[in-house]
Amino acid sequence: MKWNRSLPSGTKDKLFREANGAYQLEKQVNDIVKKRGYQRIDTPVIEFEDVFYSEEKNEKEFYRFFDKQGRLLVLRPDMTMPIGRVIATTGIQPPLKLAYSGKVFRSNDDMLGEQNELTQAGIELIGYSSLKAEIECITCAIEILEALKIPNFHFELGHAQIFRLIVMKLGLDEAAKTELQNHFSNKSLTDLKQFVECYPSELDAFICAIPRLFGEAQEVLPIAKALLPVESTIINVIDEIETLMDIINSYHQKISLTVDLGLVTLMDYYTGVLFSGYADLVPDIFLRGGRYDHLAEQFEHPVIPAVGLGINLDTLVALQYQLNNLATLDQPTTLVHSSITQLAQAEALVKEHHDYQLSLFETLEEALDYGRKWQYQQIIEITEDKIQVIKVGERN
Repeated sequence: MKWNRSLPSGTKDKLFREANGAYQLEKQVNDIVKKRGYQRIDTPVIEFEDVFYSEEKNEKEFYRFFDKQGRLLVLRPDMTMPIGRVIATTGIQPPLKLAYSGKVFRSNDDMLGEQNELTQAGIELIGYSSLKAEIECITCAIEILEALKIPNFHFELGHAQIFRLIVMKLGLDEAAKTELQNHFSNKSLTDLKQFVECYPSELDAFICAIPRLFGEAQEVLPIAKALLPVESTIINVIDEIETLMDIINSYHQKISLTVDLGLVTLMDYYTGVLFSGYADLVPDIFLRGGRYDHLAEQFEHPVIPAVGLGINLDTLVALQYQLNNLATLDQPTTLVHSSITQLAQAEALVKEHHDYQLSLFETLEEALDYGRKWQYQQIIEITEDKIQVIKVGERN
């Protein structure tokens, strides 16, 4: 069977207005982050698989192939890991404010209906240990979403250390860690109760309550602290979340912001605060980010504090298309037709008028048919001895 008329699973063509809308949206995001002082960075779409070695549990999502030397390559499934490679190998010195946009590729199961090719834009703050970096990420995201007129967007905060500290306290192996991670993600009260019976500790009450520890920070965080032993280091993590929530709420009083202490990161490199973005009419999370202070170590580089976020632009394009908010295509009004000998004169006329377009047809009749089909207002015909204006529809 030939596949030259089909697309690989999880990919799609964007035509005309949707393609133009996607381009304009990506440009708009890049313009915003540029004004906020971020420097553009582009990394190759193809990387050695070793760049992503820390994501062992996600290896099945890679698009893999070999180069001529037999080395294993992948289409990048993530933007942050390549940026970590750049920081560790090029000698550029932090602090840095970096911005990117481009394609990432993840090979999901065919039956899930998920996109395997995604357009992602994001920012990375490298060398900033202050909570100001997390605040900058959220503030930048708010500016982007407001500029794109995304309705009723919402942020949810968590922390990567909560799950990690529980795993360390219980001494879990990889199988038990994966099991607990699934229970956290599914918010399963029954499964967590059975889990703590197998792995009892002074964290039992807190672990069993995880499915309910989400919502308004002023309600959730005091309950969480009361369930923890006084000496637990998780309390320090919750204090960090509380401080960040208070600051963000003071800066952006009108945004919707909640907390989820059971938030589990998809990427292993996250080490601190996590944030996710949601919006009305969007079924999935379209924005993810957080702190990843130890990423550079994976490339044999000293620790560099870092925070970043990534936005799935394809989801926002689909939402804008649904809301009829995509940038409109400019409709030319006039088609300028000439013979080849008058082509330079026709080209000069088109350059003088932004809504004029050059006719590439051999005959005037073809130009007229095209003008009627695409609703041009008029055809300007240039010949050796005259220039005439023909209103579309007036001549058969």
